[in-house]
Amino acid sequence: MEAAALYFRFKDNLATIVAALNSKLEVRTMPYNVSIPLEVDLLSNILRIYGLNFTSATTGAARLQDFQQWYMQNEEAVNEVMHRVLEDKKAYMKTATGVILQKEMLYRRLEFFKETAHTLEVMMVQQNLGSPKHHNYPFLNK
Repeated sequence: MEAAALYFRFKDNLATIVAALNSKLEVRTMPYNVSIPLEVDLLSNILRIYGLNFTSATTGAARLQDFQQWYMQNEEAVNEVMHRVLEDKKAYMKTATGVILQKEMLYRRLEFFKETAHTLEVMMVQQNLGSPKHHNYPFLNK
């Protein structure tokens, strides 16, 4: 998907993910409690370069809810920063693993949220349709 489309769908993707995580959807077997906070932190690192500071002590996937609330309060500034980063083809940032283009870093974060939203949406539709579980996990039957 093109970067502009990812940028424009970001708010909707956040809402979809938070709604799915707050529903009765069974996600305990999914890696979201680890991957979502990491992705939120990586996105926050990009925004921090431009003076937007998001911090949260919340652990697990619930951190996304904190980020969504912060985003709603700072939506205009965050969107301006994301637009500026996506337009700048030369800006880079230092990470723990080296140097990377800010545009590439942001693009990957936006892509993660799109894919996560899509996956959770599909899972919710399957659950609402009464689809059978694909695997029988003993700890889920307790």
